[in-house]
Amino acid sequence: MSSSSDREMRLNSFRLKLGRDLNEDLRKEGSSLKEWFVRDFEREMLLAEAFAGRQNPVETVYHRAMAEMIHRTLNDLEPMIG
Repeated sequence: MSSSSDREMRLNSFRLKLGRDLNEDLRKEGSSLKEWFVRDFEREMLLAEAFAGRQNPVETVYHRAMAEMIHRTLNDLEPMIG
């Protein structure tokens, strides 16, 4: 399992290779990305609800956490794209 610093270094290295920040990409591709994020949010919520109904706590928490992250990303993205 990778540590927080390993993940941070990997993300920073990728950002340097691209030569731009994620926010710049989000602003540029925001409209198209929004559709993907909305679709992924819906999928993660459906999975979280299904696993909750099956009383599978690990899968429930995982898919709920993914939906929460996507929701926060959408909240950050929406002001950038209007």
